[in-house]
Amino acid sequence: MQKHITNKGKVLSAILVVAVVILLVELVVSNKNDEAMSSLHNKPLETLSVSFEPMVGFGESPLRHSIILKERADKEIARKQAVAKQNEVDQREKAIYLTFDDGPSAVTDQLIDILDAFQMKATFFMIGPNIKEHTKSVVRMKNEGFGLGLHGITHEAGKIYSSPSAPVDEMSEDRDILQNVSGVRSNLIRLPYGSIPYLTEEMRYLLDKGDFKVWDWNVDSRDWELKDRRYVQHTKQEIDRYMQAGVTPVVLLHDKPHTLEYLPELLSYIKKQGYRTKVLTNEQPPVTFQCEGRCNSIS
Repeated sequence: MQKHITNKGKVLSAILVVAVVILLVELVVSNKNDEAMSSLHNKPLETLSVSFEPMVGFGESPLRHSIILKERADKEIARKQAVAKQNEVDQREKAIYLTFDDGPSAVTDQLIDILDAFQMKATFFMIGPNIKEHTKSVVRMKNEGFGLGLHGITHEAGKIYSSPSAPVDEMSEDRDILQNVSGVRSNLIRLPYGSIPYLTEEMRYLLDKGDFKVWDWNVDSRDWELKDRRYVQHTKQEIDRYMQAGVTPVVLLHDKPHTLEYLPELLSYIKKQGYRTKVLTNEQPPVTFQCEGRCNSIS
């Protein structure tokens, strides 16, 4: 009987020890989570520039969630500092970045001819299937020193934003296609319709892990909407406005026939103003729209 009581006592003691250990572990995890969240909340809101939306793909751990948000916030602060430094260089050079989406197309060679005539450069954000269809134009871009970027595969919002991994999957496929055709491995991407509002923080995190740089713009030419000479006048005004504000223009244009029709008028103005066109590179910090509570899943 005494032996039975002794054994029972040992079991109860072991259970008590395990319970104490579990309690201590929970307290440590809880404290670490509180510290991580506190470090986030202590940062000025304007430096965070990340949304606190649920990130299902990151698991249920609050600590893991907070660490990822902190990592994203730190990278955003570093990006803004790098953009400001690059802007100082570009302003001294009166630099401007012309970017063309949706190509290559049947008119891409004409577009390159126009740029060549004005001795100007641009960056092309291209769709995978179009690259396959117009390989000679892509090789020409590379040989003449134009910037080569990625614009995905489908250009359909319902597909490229359909899941957390969909954007990185499309851009990875597009990157492989471009590299196979041109030999260039580009990390420059532009999301169809821009990175707001459907590119969530989780999608941005996965793209960052894939070494992609999300480029948006600060001057929308509205050539996709106006489709005539009005887009030129609008773009000229926006370029001047940003230059006067000390911000280097990154101009959104499209590889479309109606854009080409009036492009010489725009390029003539850029040249007359003494602006210098440059191409985007893998090393540059990207101009990117920030979520700031505006990002949400397309579904």
